Amino acid sequence: MKKKIKIAFLDRDGVINYSKVKNGYIGKIRDFKWIKGSKKTIKYLKSKNFKVVIVTNQSGVARGYFSINDVYKLHAFLQSELKKYGTKVDKIFFCPFHKDGIIKKYKKNSNLRKPGVGMFLKAKKIWNIDKENSFIIGDQKTDMQFAKKTGIKGYLFNKKNLYKFIIKLNL
Repeated sequence: MKKKIKIAFLDRDGVINYSKVKNGYIGKIRDFKWIKGSKKTIKYLKSKNFKVVIVTNQSGVARGYFSINDVYKLHAFLQSELKKYGTKVDKIFFCPFHKDGIIKKYKKNSNLRKPGVGMFLKAKKIWNIDKENSFIIGDQKTDMQFAKKTGIKGYLFNKKNLYKFIIKLNL
């Protein structure tokens, strides 16, 4: 029997970072701003033996606001910034698809898109997930629906400091 792994699923935009971009779609490094306490939170979760996994809808790709390559570059930047802080994210899953997209390749419905459970199923292929002790922190209703559908806890974040928020959860 494989060891059960507790996972902290984190939404990206609105939880780890914010942006002043008018349309709210963050696909370029210049638009990425860390939310206060987010790096510290990731380091803290790692110290509590959580795998930290980002699950993020990135329909900006389908909508033509930025390329899939921009998303990969942004995620490489995110990891390099975390490495400087002495931590990392274990995996980043994202959904570039949207049914209303204008980029043909990405214009479709996808189970990867939250509240679909596709990103959870991808994580499940890698780890034996301890559902009882795993959770998601998100800033949208779809994140809470994702939690419900996957059988993990969901915490709605709409604060200014992620570290203060996580400490109050007393995980």
